[in-house]
Amino acid sequence: MRARHRRQKPVNSMRRRSERGSVVVESALALPLFLLLIFGTMEFGLAFRTYLTLTNTTRDAARFAATLGRDADADYQVLNEAIANLGGYRAGTLQKIVIFKATGPSSTTSTGSLAACLGGSVAGLCNTYIGGSISTNPADYGCNYTSPDRFWCPAGRKVAVSDPPDYVGIYIEVRHTGLTGVIGMTRTFTDEFVMRLEPVRS
Repeated sequence: MRARHRRQKPVNSMRRRSERGSVVVESALALPLFLLLIFGTMEFGLAFRTYLTLTNTTRDAARFAATLGRDADADYQVLNEAIANLGGYRAGTLQKIVIFKATGPSSTTSTGSLAACLGGSVAGLCNTYIGGSISTNPADYGCNYTSPDRFWCPAGRKVAVSDPPDYVGIYIEVRHTGLTGVIGMTRTFTDEFVMRLEPVRS
């Protein structure tokens, strides 16, 4: 009687199956980390774009305010220009814009009497405009007793060479909210810039 021999599976075949199983497990572990890296990079990129848009808008608004000088509708024009520039991205939400009377090129709203402007308008010092309540109707401006620009009236700003001209500062605050939802990113960005009003010979 002939002995029966079992057929053994090749060792190489079993090894390949084991390796395939290991690859699947490793992929399952690595995929979430890879996706987190991708979405994290995307979120930080969008946040950086928001910040760049903010800084460019602040500088453009200050330059525009400097050229407008003591035009009666200066604040209205500056606000509309800033809002239009900030509207180019969805992740940023405008919180406030402050147009203030600076004492020099290095003035900031973080120190001295200007710090009060972050909480609201201050007579003779600044006009503070809060995000969603900023009016785009030119009739609402003009320094009358209900106008939001009456606290530091554009028409009363000094532009004569002999005065000398005032310094105008622009402070803008936006809130950035992440888009993907994978990484909870909500951050407030602020920027400010000061320029001297363009002098006019009287």
